[in-house]
Amino acid sequence: MSPTRKKIVKKAVAAERRSGKNRGRKKPGLAAAALDPIVAPGSPKHFRARVRMYRQGLGDCFLVTFPRKKKNPYHILIDCGALARDKAFMTRIVEHIRETVRAGNANLKARLDVVVATHEHKDHLSGFNQARDVFSDDFDFGAVWLPWTENLTKTEIKKIKDTKKKAITSLQNALANPRAAAAPGSFDGIAELLAFSKDEDETGAGKIADALEYLKLRGKKAGELQYLEPGDGPLELSGVDDVRVYVLGPPRDPALLKGSEVTEQMKRKGVIYHLTRTGEAAMDALSAALSVSPGTAEDRFHPFSAEHRIAPEMSDPLNSEVLKPNPYFAVIANFVRDTYDHPEQAWRRIDHDWLSAFGQLALDLDSDTNNTSLVLAFEFRKTREVLLFVGDAQVGSWQSWAKLDFKGPDHATPLAAHDLVSRTVFYKVGHHCSHNATLKAGGLELMNRDDLVAFIPLDQATAKKQGKHGWDMPAAPLFKALKEKAAKRVVISDVQEIVPAEAVKAGIFATSTYVDYFLK
Repeated sequence: MSPTRKKIVKKAVAAERRSGKNRGRKKPGLAAAALDPIVAPGSPKHFRARVRMYRQGLGDCFLVTFPRKKKNPYHILIDCGALARDKAFMTRIVEHIRETVRAGNANLKARLDVVVATHEHKDHLSGFNQARDVFSDDFDFGAVWLPWTENLTKTEIKKIKDTKKKAITSLQNALANPRAAAAPGSFDGIAELLAFSKDEDETGAGKIADALEYLKLRGKKAGELQYLEPGDGPLELSGVDDVRVYVLGPPRDPALLKGSEVTEQMKRKGVIYHLTRTGEAAMDALSAALSVSPGTAEDRFHPFSAEHRIAPEMSDPLNSEVLKPNPYFAVIANFVRDTYDHPEQAWRRIDHDWLSAFGQLALDLDSDTNNTSLVLAFEFRKTREVLLFVGDAQVGSWQSWAKLDFKGPDHATPLAAHDLVSRTVFYKVGHHCSHNATLKAGGLELMNRDDLVAFIPLDQATAKKQGKHGWDMPAAPLFKALKEKAAKRVVISDVQEIVPAEAVKAGIFATSTYVDYFLK
């Protein structure tokens, strides 16, 4: 930062501290994010932890800071990404993170003691591509933490990645196929769901897999790349004597790792709501719905064998590349015209119903990736308070915590994961407060602290533009339950949202660039 720029920032911080006018106030967009103060007006000088939620859009970007005696603070960056944000915008956000970590000392590299990537979705990782130059030139990494599901040396992980790649290819082919236009409604929302995993686009987000590879290289260079598994912990933070970290997810059990389905009993009890899964065999059958040429690999998944199909056209026996009218089809042409092809009978078409399963495949792809989220609980030894970061973990991951416990010298008996959840004072709400990523029983109902705070990373305008009818975020029933639990200390990162008065009273401070929660 230039001397002139430093003076501008210092003056802005001083002026806002004197006035205090912006505390919790609705502010305009992020046109000058880098010039926003690195200290929110009215912030306490002394605290045990600060959780900063950036207001970068529909995505996660959290900077967690722990003070240390006679040392620089310990900084942890958990994710950095957003949908529908370009390279310039995300670069400004990362520059603000840099200045916050530097704390005004432009001569130092900004040190992030730990960088966490929870899972392979654009809304969590795009910034590591879009602001790659800033991360590479201006930041030192102490360690990189990834979920065990990113350790490609394990065969089961390679299988998961290959299946995901196959699903993405199937969905992309489906969207490009002319038959998609003939099946109205079957492909609604697929493009938007694919946006989480999309490799290339106009925002400069690049390949999300490349962001993960970059973080792996940075972790190796730092000498500490960790693939964390459930049950790992307590992990120590150097110089932060009172804090230990526990790893809750992603689950090791394959059934829970890929478990987004919900039983009828769970629906009746209102545990969570979600659709059932599409298996790998069904994925092959969907490919056959788009490519059913006899002799192709997908042809074996067609519901009717080749000898029982009567197509309108057939290959010329003398030239296989030339199609001619099929004389056998002429016999049934009038029947097909008056029944199967009749506009009023369109609802009977098996191929339309068949193609509609692509929507389910897109949901499964999204859910399975969410379920690989790294879930971290930060516990304070003395006060037993917990900061809970769940990424976008879905039902299978949440269910796995019921049987998870931690052993260590600090515990006479194993520490149950549900015990940690019950002591949560700060909850990073999963998947932007959608209906399917916060478990009720075994989840939110366990959080009974009367000082609970919930932060929701969400840009509602972007969510409303997704799919045919928009995404329901925040989901009304969950949002209501959160407000009941947290006594309205629920904050949405959306820059158009006013921080609730109850949250301001609880010591939550906001600018147009970020919202801070202080544990004093």
